[in-house]
Amino acid sequence: MSAAVAGPPRAGRGGAVLRLGTDTVLWALLALAVVLIVLVPLLYTVDAAFYAETRTGLSTTRSLKAVLAVYTSAEYLSLLFNAIVLALLVTAISLVVGVAMALLVGRTDLPFKPVLDIFIILPLFLSPFTGLIAWIALGSEKTGFINGMIKAVLGLVMENPPALIDVWTYAGIVWVMFLFFCPFVYLFTLGSLRSMDASLEEAARTSGASVLQTVLRVTLPMSLPAIFASGLLVFILAAEMYTIPGIIGGTFGYVTLPWRIYQDSTVFPVRQAHAAASGTILLWVTIGGVWLQRRMTRVSERYVSITGKGFRGRPLALGRAKWPALAFIGVYVLSADLLPFGALIVSSLMKFSAPALTAEVFTLKHYAELFTLQNMLDALRNTALLAVLSGVLCVSIGLVISYAEVRRPSRWTKLLAFVAVLPVAVPGLVYGIGLLWTYIQTPLYGTIWILLLAYVAKFLPYGVLVSRTGVLQIHPDLEQSARMSGASARQALTHVTMPLMRSTLIAVLFFVMIMSIKELSASILLYAQKSQVLSVLTWHYMDSGNYQFAAAVGVVQSALMILLVVFTRVVFRVRLESAIGKGGS
Repeated sequence: MSAAVAGPPRAGRGGAVLRLGTDTVLWALLALAVVLIVLVPLLYTVDAAFYAETRTGLSTTRSLKAVLAVYTSAEYLSLLFNAIVLALLVTAISLVVGVAMALLVGRTDLPFKPVLDIFIILPLFLSPFTGLIAWIALGSEKTGFINGMIKAVLGLVMENPPALIDVWTYAGIVWVMFLFFCPFVYLFTLGSLRSMDASLEEAARTSGASVLQTVLRVTLPMSLPAIFASGLLVFILAAEMYTIPGIIGGTFGYVTLPWRIYQDSTVFPVRQAHAAASGTILLWVTIGGVWLQRRMTRVSERYVSITGKGFRGRPLALGRAKWPALAFIGVYVLSADLLPFGALIVSSLMKFSAPALTAEVFTLKHYAELFTLQNMLDALRNTALLAVLSGVLCVSIGLVISYAEVRRPSRWTKLLAFVAVLPVAVPGLVYGIGLLWTYIQTPLYGTIWILLLAYVAKFLPYGVLVSRTGVLQIHPDLEQSARMSGASARQALTHVTMPLMRSTLIAVLFFVMIMSIKELSASILLYAQKSQVLSVLTWHYMDSGNYQFAAAVGVVQSALMILLVVFTRVVFRVRLESAIGKGGS
């Protein structure tokens, strides 16, 4: 018996050493991959700013000329000022409207809340650039559908009625960006409201506080961390946005720093060092935003009371304000969902832009040609492949990193988790520039694989943050029981933890796929002729003035994202928006 007992322990120790060595190697390879994908491009961005320039790229000599020009010249500082003011304005409006809608849906007796909830978050699964195409069709001064309808009505009572809406203005830029960034504020705030303890609100109302006093003094302070997190996200997204300000602002001379970065990177003669230096400015701005957000939430978190049991208090009675509140949300839904969707479809069926919809302007030729063009077929294939691969990689890497950070905490696992979520505070445009310099002289440049690296870097934080929330919700005793029954750590992860996190992992997978489908900021800098994706193809048709064909491509892109949303809800019974809410909490 002793021999029988003595043999297995020696084999077990040998196996443990082997497993330890294998796990160490795999962990080291994972850490190296994350550093190469996330950290190295940022370092290359900073390094590229300190080179002299030629007309086609970077020189081999060092220079401070680009850095000094970007950081000290009135030209670039004014462009930075334009970008920050625009981002702050979009963020402020999004916070006011988004928080108001979250309070109405999450804390009042507003009717039709399940339906409204779906429509409010729907713009999350659409591309803001596609929304721009739709609002150009809706709000152009001479050819917009809305102005056409208004003129038709006012023409009955007055001669030559004026156009009442013009999207080709600064207000138009703010309007379109607000419509598609506001749902982030709504979702983060709503998630906080639904998970907090309502007893404090009940106590305030019992003490004689009015509805407004309760909201201002109790409800909103408890939601401040989520509100600040959503505000920071919207600010970063708005600060890096160059497509909407660039296309609309270009018509009246309005330029922001991201648009100049795009021009310096792509328009001959290129000014690549200037683009890199400008990217570092955006990086410092967003890092400053993260620092400010953390300082503010450090104070507000003292007053947060979240139980995870969900809202159980009495909903606030709106009384006569119920229908005005419903109309308020209805205007947003109409502007962000119904009108853009309708305009996008109608515009894709038109031969040319026209305010009057007559039989002569409609055609199916765009869709007839759409799937016969080789660049469209290539873009569709590349988009689908990148969406699947980026989703799988972000979920897999994110789960391993978050699991190690929670279950085996050390300074190394925490450091790797920090590096992995660093892209939350980095504009996609900056990562695009960094990846461009990192891999421009490698076989990856000009292929879809460099786009895959950009997508993984940009969306890995969702995999880490949401997976971390899922791991924290699973008691470690369940894994310990599996280990005591003979399972290895890897088996406990795959057979216990992952099945319990099924809904969370599916949500992250499909959410990253949707975000990949609509990604444009990094793609536009990294694509080649054979590596185009749908978002880049839409951009090129739009930039060349072919709005109708761009609308048709936008319809296909939007249909893909909506089908993924419906698929996850119907087949897997998973709400994709839960991935965003958990990632921001």
